[in-house]
Amino acid sequence: MRGPLQDAPWSDFLKALREQLSPCMVVIGLDLPQPGDAGISFIEGGEFSPEDKLGFANKHASLDPLLGLPEGTLVSLDDVIPREKLIETDFYQTFMKPLRHSQIMGFDVHRKGKMALYLRIIRHEGEPDFSIEERATVELLIPLFHELAHWMEHNQRHTREHSLYEQAFSTLAVGTVILDDELKIVFANQVADQLLEDNKDITVHSSKLRLARQHENQNLQKVLQSLLTDDGHAVPQVIPVQRASESSPLFITAHRLSLQDQLESKHHIALYMTDPELRQIDQTQLVMQAFSLTKQEARLVIALANGGTLEDFSLETGVSKNTARSHLYSSFRKVGVTQQSALVSHVIRAIYGL
Repeated sequence: MRGPLQDAPWSDFLKALREQLSPCMVVIGLDLPQPGDAGISFIEGGEFSPEDKLGFANKHASLDPLLGLPEGTLVSLDDVIPREKLIETDFYQTFMKPLRHSQIMGFDVHRKGKMALYLRIIRHEGEPDFSIEERATVELLIPLFHELAHWMEHNQRHTREHSLYEQAFSTLAVGTVILDDELKIVFANQVADQLLEDNKDITVHSSKLRLARQHENQNLQKVLQSLLTDDGHAVPQVIPVQRASESSPLFITAHRLSLQDQLESKHHIALYMTDPELRQIDQTQLVMQAFSLTKQEARLVIALANGGTLEDFSLETGVSKNTARSHLYSSFRKVGVTQQSALVSHVIRAIYGL
């Protein structure tokens, strides 16, 4: 189960299995090789470059007698073809013989009808045949490989979703920090790192967040402790952080995360950090596409969503107040609202998802 997380995937498992079954080569893979595609495999007992693997895929994979094994069934070459006939095959003559391979056995594990994992164990010429006991040992791995395939599918989905969420929050200029039950930082996205680096009013000591002003820091720690200990449905809380400069406050929204499963007994806390002055991307194009607004209309809506006024927009863009008002009314019609507050709320919910 640790295999996918190792720098050299499954290196410990492959070494242990090779030692258990005495000298042989062991291969674990996620995709079988096929012409034009080397697949994904990890090998113990031999050094094979990506070019070597692709060469096998192109020249030998389609000839492999163990191609397309029954799901979850241990099969050896001896089960498929007698040895006297095996040595006459192109697969033996062009692949096995040059590498002195004489025996191969393994199994395939599927998930939802598709290849998920496979294991191959190879012995060289002069080595003893696979014994009944050795076959029984390898068969014990089959249900574990089913569990591994299930775990990998779940973990890959979780990692993929996590990556998507992180990209979304980073794109929207929202800093995300996750705290464990000791209020230590266990994760921070790139935006959070940037905000912590740019704002000296927030520091990190021993992996814990601290605010420079004592009363703000006491309030933050009180909020975090209450979120951890509240037995009811903890309500997210917002902590404004005043900054030394005359810029607007930075806002931290603290939210207690739900327990994910029965193995988790302590909550984590998510901190969402927003800086009204941080502009990581130009959202104008997003608003234009979402609501069919013109560029000036989109710029006005974004300015209003960021707390500006029609007068501010007129001064910044050089357009008259009447023109700005015309942009506003046109935006009302296109978005489907009749009030400025509804326009801002609607656009924020639609674009930011907050």
